[in-house]
Amino acid sequence: MTTRREKSKPQKPQMNKQLEAANTEQKQEPKVNQRQEKLADFLIDVAKYVLTGVVITSLFNDVSNKTILYVTGLFIVVISLTIGLILTNKRKDK
Repeated sequence: MTTRREKSKPQKPQMNKQLEAANTEQKQEPKVNQRQEKLADFLIDVAKYVLTGVVITSLFNDVSNKTILYVTGLFIVVISLTIGLILTNKRKDK
């Protein structure tokens, strides 16, 4: 059985440092996840905007080479959407 004095004794300084280090690591993790989440959302939005821009641009008759427009737009959409979805999956795994 422990007495009140034993319970109220301060912890060892080394233990306090370890607890502070653990608290610091826990506080930094959400920043990384939050940044990753925002980057993933941004890249998915970029994919949507590029796809919309390609569709609207193709409606105009003044575009001389539609093939380059479609290939470039599709390439940007696929790359940004893929990276955005990969970042989203990493966020949900943790």
